[in-house]
Amino acid sequence: MSSVTKITAKYQVTLPRAVRHALKARVGDLLVFVQQADGSFRVQAVPPRLTQALRLAGKRLARGDFRRVHREFEEGWEHGSE
Repeated sequence: MSSVTKITAKYQVTLPRAVRHALKARVGDLLVFVQQADGSFRVQAVPPRLTQALRLAGKRLARGDFRRVHREFEEGWEHGSE
């Protein structure tokens, strides 16, 4: 599948219907852009349960803890993209 969309003046994009359906994306969902070794990007929808878990965890984390969790989260996505 290939779809094209335009970047607005506010750097926003509209996800084409086929892409929304393939990602099972809904309003308010988070999308992660994972850069690949060749410079391209892969887009992944963050599961709602994970999003909620991160929000709840964030309420109890100190600043240093948040940085550690954020780094571990990004490393997890990177390892999942291999």
